[in-house]
Amino acid sequence: MASIIDISAVILELGLSSSITEEERAILNAAITKSEGAVKRFLGYDPVLMERVEFFPQRDFDYQSRAAIWEVEGGQAVLRRMASAATSELYIRHIPIRSITELCIDYDGRSGARVGSFGAETVKTEGTDFWPNYDILDSDGNKVCRDGIIRAGGSWPTTPGTVRVKYIGGYTQKELHGQDDMVDASPIGEAVIEESCRRARRSLLVYKKKTGGGFAGPFTSENLGDYSYSADGGGVTELLGTSDLLARTTDKLADYINLAYVLGG
Repeated sequence: MASIIDISAVILELGLSSSITEEERAILNAAITKSEGAVKRFLGYDPVLMERVEFFPQRDFDYQSRAAIWEVEGGQAVLRRMASAATSELYIRHIPIRSITELCIDYDGRSGARVGSFGAETVKTEGTDFWPNYDILDSDGNKVCRDGIIRAGGSWPTTPGTVRVKYIGGYTQKELHGQDDMVDASPIGEAVIEESCRRARRSLLVYKKKTGGGFAGPFTSENLGDYSYSADGGGVTELLGTSDLLARTTDKLADYINLAYVLGG
């Protein structure tokens, strides 16, 4: 699974040398894993660039149905419900959208559980049947849809699992590290690095195994390889805190929450 940051970024932030022990490396890797999980939970999606497949809609709008029409698909007649909640916008989870690999509409698709669902006859054409809400170009001149909204000429189906979208979404490593001129996702990378350092320090400072057994209480200073750290009372409280993410971390991430998906999905 692709990672938001590399361990080298945490080693650099902590001021450690590249010759850290295997035990120290294990502590850092565990801290990174936990921090990335916390950041993804807060955002509500994985921000790392990759291809994904999702089925929509995920909520059942049929209870608001007011009418229905028959449509023909592959020699079969399918009853399509029309709902007052029908919309011309589809909200994709993992942003930003970089490209749509394939989009299919099958009114009896059942989220791909039916044999033969989402066949070639259900594939739709970008620019004719649908179009992502592209709003900027990346450094390579490719269109980017930052809000994750895909529009349709008419209305999207309201029955759950009738739309299948295969798409590439997320940020590149250059964007997550603030090295891209057009798309800046560095606050996400910075948040993971800071939270990883905090968790690593907590693992090392809270309870340290004494030689001969037993555990020590909280330390105000400690050494880890070439790295030394001191904390006052407030710093120790921060390290020992049980919050998933610090307030300053959530402030950095706030602009990257997929509000369209959260509010409309």
